[in-house]
Amino acid sequence: MASSHIIVGGATWFYLSSRYGVEFDLVAFGAAIVGALAPDIDHPKSTMGQMMRPLSLAVSGIFGHRGITHSVLAIAGCVWLLHEHAAYSRLLVPFIVGYLTHLAGDLLTPAGLPLLWPIKRRRNFALPILKTGGFSEQLAVTLMAGWMISGLFAGGWPEAALNRPWQTVVAAAQTYLGEAGTEKSAPPVPDRKPPDKAKARPLKG
Repeated sequence: MASSHIIVGGATWFYLSSRYGVEFDLVAFGAAIVGALAPDIDHPKSTMGQMMRPLSLAVSGIFGHRGITHSVLAIAGCVWLLHEHAAYSRLLVPFIVGYLTHLAGDLLTPAGLPLLWPIKRRRNFALPILKTGGFSEQLAVTLMAGWMISGLFAGGWPEAALNRPWQTVVAAAQTYLGEAGTEKSAPPVPDRKPPDKAKARPLKG
């Protein structure tokens, strides 16, 4: 799903730029999102395929879906192309980061990826733990979105969150619920006052 790739690609670049002290750049952020959509140029009905339909139809007709654009060869080609054109060289890293997040996401689906295309066309590599459009994908993307939004509204992530990114979502949820840094404890037990000897009645014998 295009929305999943956009969220994951944007969140990953925002995390890396914050982690390594890179000043936020809207153009670079956009390059990461474009990179996250770029591999699906081989599918005419995809978001990128509809934006560049003539090119998408040509790539789809020659290589099919999840072919060359989902391989290591495509990554190398993008690196060379952006590096050779000085005007786009500063977009190289965010674009490739977005591209890699797309491939990583597809790698987690049952269909997998032909990473070594064209050496092994018919062999796909896969770690099938997510189902495209399924609950597991939606959950993973929701957590990633919460992570990105928490960083946006907090003005960047603290060092602890950067070192342990998966705990950021939990911390953000606690913050929004007003529970961050507080723990509920049992009410204090009142001290028992000793009996007043003056009011004690003598025992009748």
